[in-house]
Amino acid sequence: MSISIKQKIRNFVAPLYNKVWHEPKREIRERVKKACDEMPHRQRLTVVTVLLSAFVLIAFFVFGHACYKIGAGHARQTIEVEHIRQLEIPAKNNPDISPKLTEDEAAR
Repeated sequence: MSISIKQKIRNFVAPLYNKVWHEPKREIRERVKKACDEMPHRQRLTVVTVLLSAFVLIAFFVFGHACYKIGAGHARQTIEVEHIRQLEIPAKNNPDISPKLTEDEAAR
């Protein structure tokens, strides 16, 4: 019984993915959970409130700055349309063109 290429790749990538993503994520989660469990309830609420407030303020700052840039015209870029120029078509008796290409064009 042969293993498909997709399965071989999955068997190769899965341990690497677990080592790079799942294990560090699990360790960080355990550390944060341990730190939160050791805190008193009131202190935990304070930390969550401060972090949420910081996130909201940063989000408002980013949104406000983007709106300011749009209003000030900094986000606007001038688009210059460049028209396609006509190509020079070589003559049929030109030695630079192979006979195969001219036969293909004639068949169209």
